[in-house]
Amino acid sequence: MMSSENCLIPKGPTRIKIIGLNSGQPTEFDGKWLAEYDPARQGFDSEGRPMIAHIKITDDPMKALMFDDPRDALKLWQKSDGIRPDGKPNRPLTAFHVEFTTKK
Repeated sequence: MMSSENCLIPKGPTRIKIIGLNSGQPTEFDGKWLAEYDPARQGFDSEGRPMIAHIKITDDPMKALMFDDPRDALKLWQKSDGIRPDGKPNRPLTAFHVEFTTKK
């Protein structure tokens, strides 16, 4: 009998595709692949405006971050830098709806 956990783990390198903000507001990151992420580093959007985290995206899935273990992709998406004023972990990337995929 197969465990339900095994059914959820994709085969092959896992990438993170940003679908869009959870709020539904459009961004330049929508539909792009995550190439770099560091919540502890100052980021800037393509117009030079400051962001609370460093996020670099790509149109090319082959240039996206790749994870042998999809659980590592999930850990990166949840990676935090400190605590927000409301007492919750500061996890900037979780503001986005993402897809963990093995598709190119």
